[in-house]
Amino acid sequence: MAGVSVLIGVASRSLRYRLSGVVLTIASVALSVFVLLAVEHVRQEARNGFASTVSGVDLIVGARTGEVNLLLLSVFRIGTATANVSWSSLEQIRAQNNVSWTVPLSLGDSHRSFRVVGTTQEFFERYKHGAQQSLGFSQGVRFDALNDVVLGAQVASRLGYELGDSIVLSHGMADTSFTHHDQLPFRVSGILSLTGTPVDNALFVALDAIEALHSEEEGGDRPVQGVSEHEHEQNNHEYGDEHGHHDHHDEVEDHDDHRGHDEHDDHKGHEEHAESAHSSASTEADHAAADHEHDHPPIGTVTAVLVGLNSPIATLQVKRWVDTFSDEALLAILPGVALTQLWELVGNVEIILLGISILVFLSSLLGLNAMLFASMRERRSEIEVLRNIGAPSLFVLGLLMVEALLIVTTGIALAILWLLLSIAFANAVFAQELGLMLSYQIFNSSNLLALALIYLTTLILTAIPALQAYRLSVSVGGSPKEN
Repeated sequence: MAGVSVLIGVASRSLRYRLSGVVLTIASVALSVFVLLAVEHVRQEARNGFASTVSGVDLIVGARTGEVNLLLLSVFRIGTATANVSWSSLEQIRAQNNVSWTVPLSLGDSHRSFRVVGTTQEFFERYKHGAQQSLGFSQGVRFDALNDVVLGAQVASRLGYELGDSIVLSHGMADTSFTHHDQLPFRVSGILSLTGTPVDNALFVALDAIEALHSEEEGGDRPVQGVSEHEHEQNNHEYGDEHGHHDHHDEVEDHDDHRGHDEHDDHKGHEEHAESAHSSASTEADHAAADHEHDHPPIGTVTAVLVGLNSPIATLQVKRWVDTFSDEALLAILPGVALTQLWELVGNVEIILLGISILVFLSSLLGLNAMLFASMRERRSEIEVLRNIGAPSLFVLGLLMVEALLIVTTGIALAILWLLLSIAFANAVFAQELGLMLSYQIFNSSNLLALALIYLTTLILTAIPALQAYRLSVSVGGSPKEN
């Protein structure tokens, strides 16, 4: 033990003697280790965060398509539904013994490129993210009236909306939509807290509001905007009386003025032109309605359904029942499994980054070896002194190994300090912008394995200059048998 302490003391004094080159080497090692540990930590955090985008939901049910496609549509609001789930099928799912709750989702409309989600109030209670964290409100409350809308945190921040603001939804997901649902403007009733999930980039309205929007477009006479049915009918009656009064007044004027046949023909021409314009407008409206029906679920259907079960044991049983449902082609997916599949598709980037960081670290170790090799000629006198005072050749061999380990250890300590400071700075930014928080638990299994491999690689690469120093010490002090 005393020999090890002496060895460390001699190695530290030797490093201080060559301080300028050693400082540069330590900085190189610290930077490379920082990149390696940071990439690995962010990779683990991203994987865990991605896997917990939605939690507390046992199954997601939608039209029969790929599992990843259904996940992208229902959770990440990416893509368009090829088919929908009828309300009768939803009622049969709810009637299953093992089903505890269901939350329907209806997609198809947008507001300035942000998705609009039609759902029920239960969504804010059942949808969870991260470690079973519920959705919270930074301002206001969830929707209650027909024309209430709840905004995700990013929607409110980027568009500058506040409580009570009025907005109009648009058809489809185009950046510039020419079809607006201006017959039912919405009022902002609440703004959700940041979650770091796709919830931040969506608007939420009642499912009845979605039905009201599209029943109006299809010629329905459903009263909206808080107008009662009696007031709606009274307004129509008053409009009809006023219109009839004006028609009668025009007929009296025509009779009194005794308009001629030519004037009548002109009037008829105007009527034909108006009918032609009306027919053209009707054709355009039919095309718009056809497009709208393609993008938005028809009335009486939903895009997907979030399902909670009474017991996790029943998950596979209910999934099998949905997949073999005879009335409609449906698919049930397990969110956790589908998220893992999706991560495997997009996770190649993390492997590339990890490979780059490993190459950076290896280059820094090669720089460390280059420094040790370059110092061999200068250290010949140092080795001669050590041999003359009785230091064995193995002591010289261990000296270089300890020097390399001291450099790497100092670099690792600096890298860990930089990483913790970077996490603190990143959390201050991400908490406000994305609602994300990186964990300070950097010593996970993968990072500990990386540190162990760093030391092992250091010992292997340092063995070459250390053996050269050993041979030099042997040539200076005599044959190995004498040592």
